[in-house]
Amino acid sequence: LPFPYWPPSVHFGKVVSGQSIVSKYPLKDYERIILERVSDSPFYRKVFYLDRLLQVVKVVLEDQEVVIMNVHLEAFDKGTREKQLNKVIDLFKQYAKTNPTILLGDFNSDPNYEDAVIKKVFSIPNIGNAAYSKNNYELTFDSENPYERLDYIFYTKKSIEYIDGKVLKAFGSASDHLPLEMKFSLKNKE
Repeated sequence: LPFPYWPPSVHFGKVVSGQSIVSKYPLKDYERIILERVSDSPFYRKVFYLDRLLQVVKVVLEDQEVVIMNVHLEAFDKGTREKQLNKVIDLFKQYAKTNPTILLGDFNSDPNYEDAVIKKVFSIPNIGNAAYSKNNYELTFDSENPYERLDYIFYTKKSIEYIDGKVLKAFGSASDHLPLEMKFSLKNKE
């Protein structure tokens, strides 16, 4: 245990969460959207609250702009998570009208739970779900001993051809979630 130095203020400060999009291809039009916070939180939770984010970026592949949406939704308040997801779905639908679009990240929602908000994404017409089968899917959280599926990769079926996908287990405790991988190709523009 470290020595508790005085004053206590040296032990506390601004908490910043991190998420990123890393690509070997050039990225453009990056946007960072801070999602709605839990409205009825006590003051101490607001002080330490990690912003929940949606990152949106475009990458040029095979002369097409592919929209990548990376999300991290609220973990503990279902009402807030649902509001956040509604905003994300609206944006996904807008981008999907004109671009191949991939929506991925930590949705903090396991489909086995009653009224799981992730089911809203499952019901979007013409959306694919990588590394996932309704009857047989791998768990992604906690990375040490997985017991929930919280992480997903969704894609527009009309413009993206799904080849393969899986949960990657070789990364151990690099994160508290196991990463997902999706292999795909772009369909020809219509």
